[in-house]
Order: sequence, then structure tokens, then C-alpha cells
Amino acid sequence: MKTLEEILFKAMGTSIRLTIAHEQAHEILAEAKQRLLDFEKRFSANDAHSLLMQVNAKAGISPVEVDDDIFKLIAIGKRYSLKENTCLNIAIGPLVKLWKIGFKGANLPDKNSIQTRLALTDPRDIILDDQAKTVYLQKKGMEIDLGALAKGYFADLIKDFFLSKGVQSGMINLGGNVLLIGSHPKNPGGFWHVGIQDPEQQRNHLSGILQFQDGSVVTSGIYERQFEYAGKSYHHIFDPQTGYPVESDIAGLTIVSKSSLIGEIYTSLYFHLSSDDLLKQLSSVVGVEAVVIRKDGQVLLTEGIKPFYTPIARAVNSKD
Repeated sequence: MKTLEEILFKAMGTSIRLTIAHEQAHEILAEAKQRLLDFEKRFSANDAHSLLMQVNAKAGISPVEVDDDIFKLIAIGKRYSLKENTCLNIAIGPLVKLWKIGFKGANLPDKNSIQTRLALTDPRDIILDDQAKTVYLQKKGMEIDLGALAKGYFADLIKDFFLSKGVQSGMINLGGNVLLIGSHPKNPGGFWHVGIQDPEQQRNHLSGILQFQDGSVVTSGIYERQFEYAGKSYHHIFDPQTGYPVESDIAGLTIVSKSSLIGEIYTSLYFHLSSDDLLKQLSSVVGVEAVVIRKDGQVLLTEGIKPFYTPIARAVNSKD
């Protein structure tokens, strides 16, 4: 029986844990780490020297040629950002920089500033040239922010790399964004155990545990980044229509799917809906299951995930 080997490091502002069972695990994990560091360097919206920031710096001036992988993610992001009445918008950068939630200087902007920035967040103003692989932002001051999608995209690419090396069992954990490969080599039934954060508790206090194989678990919640002003709490998930954090009864949303990028997309699209409407919406999406945790603590599950979810009171904790 192969043993699991892992590597732990910090990147993308979070803790990363890569775990695989393979004869050349050490070399494969080292290469995966370098790939993730390269992704961070090129895709970052917070590094003035990244390729993405070169696109943003040329907003309203000229198109910028980008790497194929960045072009592909921007194209995917734009397609989903154009969906009506959703919360996913990769052109949201100006608002993120205005509010600074999760960063030094977080503040409550005035209404005029919010409206000014909103005018710079129309995804239709992202012009893509498929042949030249260029990205052009039509208005000066526009900024693409891929933070809502990047970790899922990176996880899928690292999984593809692991599979190309013959890895049949492993886990990619990018700061709580978890992608599983195959079955666990030691756990009963081959199930991996993935904890679901309790939004009302400190980190690592769980609401429940998912036990399954070969798939993605992506969680988003209002507890991840927030600040308080005048007795009111503001979180980092914005409504692209209003420019303010979304207001709903949802505290946390976990998406289970095959692709981590799909998980990222569906944790963003419908966060503004009520919990009941969100559950109905996600129940109609083939290949997507969900755990919805409301602000009152109630947990709602799509039918397909119920056999794999154990409330923490009955769950057995496991690191894997």
C-alpha cells in the first residue's frame, strides 16, 4: 500500500497543502509547488508586476498579449460574468480596491465613490482577441480581478499535472479549496474526509464532514473577510448591481463538483439569493451539489450530497 506524502507552504495569501501517493512523490510535489508559485506571480491582482496587472495598467490605452492559460480563464470569467442577476463579475476590481475588505485600510466608501467605480465594472468592456490572445479593457480605471476563480483553476491544472505523472490518489488543498484525486489509500471505504467550516465559529470549528472520493469541495462565506463600521459588519462578497456586499440569509456555501473551477463559479453566481431559492437553483444544475449554511445555523443540502454529509455531532474528525 502506497503511503501519502505531502508538502506544506504559503502562497496566494493562504496555506497550501499538496498530498499524493506516488513513488516519486517528492519530485512531483516540488514541481507542483513551483507551478503554483508561477501561477501566483502571473495571475495576481495585488502584484504590480504580474501579467494580469499589466492588463489592468493598460486599461483604456491598449490591448495586452497574455499567456494562453490567463486568456482562457479571463474568457471563462467573462462568459459567466455576462449572466444576468448573478454575483460573479471578474471586472469587479475597482470596487474591491475601493472597499479594501480583507486588506489594510478597509472602509465604508461614500455612495458617489461606489457609483463611480460601478461604472467601471461592466464585463462587456473586456475585449478579447482570440487570435492575438490579447485582452483590452475599454475604460481607463477598469481592473480585472480573478480572485473568485483563480484557486479553482489552479487546482484543476495541478490535478491534470498529477494525473499526467500517474498519481492515482491525492489531495490538493489551496486554503480550504479542496480537490481530491481517486480514493484515500487508508481510510475505510477509500473515503477522504473534508470538513465544512461553521460560519459562526473560529477557523477549524466544523459544521459537518463530507466523506467521498475524487471530486472538488469549494467553500465561500461571509466570515472569510469582513470588517465592522458603526456597529455593522461588511463582508467581501459584492453585489455587482449595487456595489455593496450582498445581503441574504446565507452565511456559507459549499459546492461539490468534479471540477474545482466549476465549484468556484457556483459559489459566486447565486450568493445573493435567499437560501431556499439558492438551493432550488443549484439543485437544477447537473453535476453540482451544495451545502448551504444559513445565518441562523440551519444547514440545507441538495439531494445528491445527503448520503455523504455527516453533521459534526455525529462525525469523526480526521485530518484527511
